[in-house]
Amino acid sequence: MVFIFCVSLSCTPKLGWIRTLPPEFPRDTNLQLGTFVRPTEKKSAMGSKNFQLVWSETIQIQTNQKFKKVWREWRVYHDHIRFRQLIGKGQYEKSNDWVLFSTKELNTKECRLDLSPKQKTKYLTNRIPCETFPLDETKEFDHNLVYYYDGDSLYPLQYESGYVEANFGIAWESDKAYEKTKLFEISKLKYGKKEFQPHVYHHVKLD
Repeated sequence: MVFIFCVSLSCTPKLGWIRTLPPEFPRDTNLQLGTFVRPTEKKSAMGSKNFQLVWSETIQIQTNQKFKKVWREWRVYHDHIRFRQLIGKGQYEKSNDWVLFSTKELNTKECRLDLSPKQKTKYLTNRIPCETFPLDETKEFDHNLVYYYDGDSLYPLQYESGYVEANFGIAWESDKAYEKTKLFEISKLKYGKKEFQPHVYHHVKLD
């Protein structure tokens, strides 16, 4: 009897497929308009009085197959707050369950705001705290990543946050490109249900 074991990435398809959709795949536009929100948790120590790190991330699906991806971070210290925002804009292509987001432009904003001892920081982390930005620049940007779409949520096939990628994710533990195999479903469930930095964006339902 011969046993075959998957060692490291030997059973994973080459990952170039997560950057494109095959030209022969039929295209469609069946993607909900509106905002998809990533569940987030504070990255600072629980109960910390001297430092908080709060972040948010959304994908906004617009008309004409355009999208906007917004990442925000608030670093709150005892006497000041540092805010950083990235907004990527581009076009998407969709084929059945697969969506390719192609970012072509990236705007970066950064600012620092001094805090008084009596200021309530929780209100500052629910909005953009600064009125002016010493750093405010827009540049051409080229980033492509395929997501899986189940009708309600978007799952990036590789972990990415604020356009910084990590070498793990759903595709890394899948065995066939563009196929919902058993390994793919296991990986999607594993990363989509993570309590800390889950690999999913849920569509916000309108009231």
